[in-house]
Amino acid sequence: MQEIKNIFGTGKMYNVEDLEGKVYVTSAACMSVWSDFLSWANAHTDRMEKDPKKADSVVVLGCQVTDLAILNDINVATRLHNETGADIYMGGCLAQRMDIELPPFIRRLDVVRTVGQEINDRRLIDYEPPYWVPEFEESKDNFKDGNLFRNFYPLKIGAGCHGKCKYCTIKHTRGETYATVPETQIEEFLNHEDVVLISDSPTVDQIKTWCAIAERLQKQISIRNIEPQTLVACGDEVVELAKAGYLNILHCPIQSYDEEVLKAMNRSVTMTKRALEIMQLVRSLGVKVATNIIIDYRVDDKLYSNHDKERLESEFDYYSWNPYFDGNFSLKKAKERFKKYIGE
Repeated sequence: MQEIKNIFGTGKMYNVEDLEGKVYVTSAACMSVWSDFLSWANAHTDRMEKDPKKADSVVVLGCQVTDLAILNDINVATRLHNETGADIYMGGCLAQRMDIELPPFIRRLDVVRTVGQEINDRRLIDYEPPYWVPEFEESKDNFKDGNLFRNFYPLKIGAGCHGKCKYCTIKHTRGETYATVPETQIEEFLNHEDVVLISDSPTVDQIKTWCAIAERLQKQISIRNIEPQTLVACGDEVVELAKAGYLNILHCPIQSYDEEVLKAMNRSVTMTKRALEIMQLVRSLGVKVATNIIIDYRVDDKLYSNHDKERLESEFDYYSWNPYFDGNFSLKKAKERFKKYIGE
């Protein structure tokens, strides 16, 4: 444990060496955070415990993308604390948010990952139900609410983002940025089915190279979290992969259709429109397409609530949404907003 200072403030931060004995982990975060810890778990299978009551250390991987996610993280940690009586290590992006006060039984845990480790057992870490799907059911149908990529093999190709979107703090919460070299992961790619590339923001070179590898090896691959400007830069390669029949699902977060909102987000209107064209083209070739949007975006005192649900449902096979979060966490307000957006 050490005292650290980051953009959010100062506080105590534990690291992987502080985890004692057997370790139980559950993830309430995104696939990037989940697969980070999964890489460490697969490198230390003898340390992992599936029953939190038998574990010496209990870890929750948390998300901070909205106050609803933060509230869910705290609820999961509270449940496990009540079940075990133990202090809970909070990992993932929420751990880095020194400006957000957490219950006294929660210890902040720095990023845990083993770069280059193949993930042979995904069951080593529990995966919390998506809180935004109140009646969530595990399903082999990838397009049933909350199930997109949930059953896929996460091929970890990097972490971190250098984007400058005004609403996002991922560049400050994901630890050291890295990007793998595709050629070093070909064997891992061949060893697993339903492979999806996992990174907070895959690079142009990575996507181009993986398109070439998938086509050469005649094996399908899916792409997750590719930003519009990156998709445009890789458009020819992505379309060619789709024509060859080896692109399974393409996920690109557009965040909004509204030009004024995109400008306020510091996102390119031109790149978003061109990315939408590419997604519709590959969809016509049989590829499933998915996106993320932010609803109720606020610019100064103006609220943009319309997210064009009809257009989303006509242009995408799957989409997920987040209500705009200004980054200032209030437990009381989060509970009120949870009721508004999710329900009791």
